[in-house]
Amino acid sequence: MHDFTDIAYLQNGPTFHQQVYDLLTRRQLLSGLSAFSPVFAGSIPINVHTAGSDIDIICCFDNKELFITCVTELFQQYPDFALREITIREIPAVVANFTTDGQPVEVFGQAIPVKEQMAYRHLLIEAAILQQKGEDFRRQVISLKAQGYNTEAAFCHLLDIPGDPFLELLKWKP
Repeated sequence: MHDFTDIAYLQNGPTFHQQVYDLLTRRQLLSGLSAFSPVFAGSIPINVHTAGSDIDIICCFDNKELFITCVTELFQQYPDFALREITIREIPAVVANFTTDGQPVEVFGQAIPVKEQMAYRHLLIEAAILQQKGEDFRRQVISLKAQGYNTEAAFCHLLDIPGDPFLELLKWKP
């Protein structure tokens, strides 16, 4: 399995991964956020994205206001820039969305170390499941996503895991 904290693996992946690597490095999307331990997560790294899937970057902040200021300064000039504060499972978060080179991007931050955030944990579990279940399973995930399922719900549906997909998937054991 890849070290998802280092985007170098994208250079040797499918064409779209190479294009995303180029975009991430050319636009310095991760390096600009280096103070917040950014990690490229979501459906693209594990190759279960669909048309319109965004580039998900997860971050950890100690100071929410500083994170908001930094994200705003870095990305407010991009089309469709919007920033909002939300609460997920009683934990405050900041979400910024924008578009660059026609590609939607979402920057997500919480005061939780990145490797402990749900998105990173889901990424590792989903990558392990795909490694175990193979290409046909990957295609089925993409098919369900094209029908409107989110990534976690698609995995849980195929694995016959009931309940809240975001929580139940975290319990998966190979």
